Amino acid sequence: MSKLPFKGGMATAQRNSSLLLFGGENSTTRFTNTFYSLTQTTTSFTWNTLPQKNPPPGVVYAQAVMANNNNFYLLGGLTESANNQSTLPYYSYSFDTQTWTAAPSNTANNGTNSTLPGNRYFHSVAYDGQNSIYIYGGGSANGTGVFSDLYKLDITTGQFTLLQDSTIRRYGHTASYLSNGLIVILGGVYVNPQGKTELVLMNQVTVYNTKTNAWSMQPVKSAGSSFPSARANHNAVVSDNGEMERNKMYLNAIAILDTSSWTWSVPNVSGIPPSRRSYASAGILDGKHLTVAFGEALNTYINDINVWEIDSGAWLQNFQAQTVPGSSVSAGLIAGVTVACVVVVIILLFLLWKFQSYVRWLIKRIHRDIWKPRTGEPLWAETTRIIFQIILLFIFAVFLAFVIRQAVDSPNVTQTIEEATATVEIPDVRFCFDGFPTSYSPATDPVRALGVACSTNSGYSCNQYIQPLDMSIFQPMFADSLGAVVCYLFKPSSDFVLTSTAGNNNGTRLLFTFFGDPAATYARIHVSVYPQKMDPNLIVYGLPNEVIMSPADIENWRVTELNDLQAENVYEIQPFTYNSLTYTLIDHRYLQPKGWNYVGFLPITNSTPEIDTIFRAEAPNPVYNLTHGDLGVLSVIPSKYVRTIEREVKVYTLVNAIGFVGGIFGLLVAIQTWLFGFRPRSPWGVVHRWSVGEMKRSLLRGLQSKFRITNSGIPLVHPVHHRFSMTDITQIDESESQRIARVEERMQMLEMLFKAYYVDDEVFRSLDDANRVKQLNNMSQNNNSSPRNMNSRFPSNFSENPRTEKVDDAFMSPKPASFSRQDTDASSASHIPLTQRNYHAPSYQPNTTVQMHEEDEL
Repeated sequence: MSKLPFKGGMATAQRNSSLLLFGGENSTTRFTNTFYSLTQTTTSFTWNTLPQKNPPPGVVYAQAVMANNNNFYLLGGLTESANNQSTLPYYSYSFDTQTWTAAPSNTANNGTNSTLPGNRYFHSVAYDGQNSIYIYGGGSANGTGVFSDLYKLDITTGQFTLLQDSTIRRYGHTASYLSNGLIVILGGVYVNPQGKTELVLMNQVTVYNTKTNAWSMQPVKSAGSSFPSARANHNAVVSDNGEMERNKMYLNAIAILDTSSWTWSVPNVSGIPPSRRSYASAGILDGKHLTVAFGEALNTYINDINVWEIDSGAWLQNFQAQTVPGSSVSAGLIAGVTVACVVVVIILLFLLWKFQSYVRWLIKRIHRDIWKPRTGEPLWAETTRIIFQIILLFIFAVFLAFVIRQAVDSPNVTQTIEEATATVEIPDVRFCFDGFPTSYSPATDPVRALGVACSTNSGYSCNQYIQPLDMSIFQPMFADSLGAVVCYLFKPSSDFVLTSTAGNNNGTRLLFTFFGDPAATYARIHVSVYPQKMDPNLIVYGLPNEVIMSPADIENWRVTELNDLQAENVYEIQPFTYNSLTYTLIDHRYLQPKGWNYVGFLPITNSTPEIDTIFRAEAPNPVYNLTHGDLGVLSVIPSKYVRTIEREVKVYTLVNAIGFVGGIFGLLVAIQTWLFGFRPRSPWGVVHRWSVGEMKRSLLRGLQSKFRITNSGIPLVHPVHHRFSMTDITQIDESESQRIARVEERMQMLEMLFKAYYVDDEVFRSLDDANRVKQLNNMSQNNNSSPRNMNSRFPSNFSENPRTEKVDDAFMSPKPASFSRQDTDASSASHIPLTQRNYHAPSYQPNTTVQMHEEDEL
């Protein structure tokens, strides 16, 4: 479907589920004689060019009907010889033989036969379904006036019959034959009694009765507050308003006339409407959809297909089932959803009852993690802290959502990177000679024969890279239509490059010299420049290539070339001029629509070669042909000897968002700390704190095995002494040495825990090493060995004591100690009970080292 031509003013008729379209005009050709069929299928459309023998000349604004489902009749219209054709020509196409047959009355000048209608355009035709075609109104093809007559053509005999005159000179209208024998004339432009043209209003319609051969004006009603707007050159009520060309207003409205009650109605239209246009082709191909295609608006020619669903009033994008707005949900669906919701609620309630103990524990755990007032702190202080924490958390969540959305909706920007290089690749260049005589041969007349010569400024010939293109395969169109078009393509090899300095190389610039008939001063040379891997000419003409363009891009290029819509890197050269063109080859790396590109590093890109050119043309030299045998020169030069990369990146990414979020989080934490003070953080993370089952028990067993509990208790959990948990301190039967030993054990446990979870002991180790080195130096100076230090409260010999301090299981007493817990709400101890053994520490002995072995297993 990408090969649809940009056309308007085609003669259109319907055959079954197909629209048949003949002739028409486009931006470059006023009259065409191509024959197409647009067929609607259940899911799409098919487009075909129909074969034809003895085709009629090119025509625009003709009318057509389909008779007997086999013969396509083409009547009137404008042709190149319309001024010489005084009577209405018509042709018939037989689908059986695929052959056109011209009417016997199609003579160049047949004005003496008064029974023949005059040639016309913007007229209307209507077929009665049997043997008669009715032709009404229209403008004279030779520009002499507007017709008001009505003719009937008998397709079996080829005879025209003049019927009752309408007395209304009219053109740009439509005619519809009804089953009751009435022909309804709608819209158009008429000539008023003062001789001026006006649009025909829609508050009444003109009706011709084929049975009584009489005209009448039929008043019509409006279902709404107003009638459809007046219009001309319409079909299916899609048209312009018939004004002069510069003031035309184009419409895309739909109106429906009920001929049983003669009432206008304008339906509520949904969906994406087609662009406004006139001279379109339309038809109801399947009884359910109105198809509107092609058309024109001022100097714009259209090649789309639009489908309007009659029942729903919606413009469709495809033939899939459309969702009707406001449609009710079926009762069965409502009942199913209700039952499913009830089942889900029952399952949730059962799960809550089954695991209620775990749910209660989870709620308590969450409460303890949130509500943690410090000892001695009043209730209002903790309440205020929680409120501020919620507010700051809300601010953080809003900012987090903002930066994530900013990263998702981030626009793309292009960064330009230039890397210096000694050589630059050369682009492909196409030269199209437009309007030059093509009859001269290089062998017999090398001066006037068309051609292009290539060389560099160093004298290197590059003619071997120039080849003619076969115009029978594809011929680009140019709006000036100066004459025949002949194209040449310059396609250099990959190793042919330009260098930045002169010397033993190919050169620094290209020089193209053009040859042709110097007498054709009106002709032009069209120059198009392409990157080597983005040259569609190589694909279209079947040349060796490494082109990376997709088939859709190739077809789009063909369409733009056929309608002369290409504007980028396309230039025009006049004969007898000096011209220069600079170029920059660009490696444009577009971001692909991949989710990974939102992250912000190692993006997924699509590398597309592009070219940026600047063209300068001098005025034609009036004495150029006196000193030159060619038509002109084009110099092609690299703008810079650099390798240019344009890299597309996102302004905001998730990596940027992480930085923003981290900064805001730190700021909010600082505000919280400044307002309510610092609270120590637990050395356990989420993995430790929220582990369950065997994972949790293994963590606690590890603590129990590495930090054995003695009769001194656990620091910050158990009281320092029993008297702090007793009401009668006279019951204490413990000596002072036992109390000191318990305090020492407690301090040892506290140091080990701080060393394992809170403090990095590197400085302490360094101090110990320095002290040991000093002792060794003193020993070396005294040249004698010092006695063993019997007091374990001072550093022992460097070689005897271990570097780590752990409690050895062998020194633990098997007698458990009874300590009461003094937990607070701020404690971070585990709330999962675990059976553990407590030991009394042995009586304090001097010169002992308490140690645990690394091989103790969990």
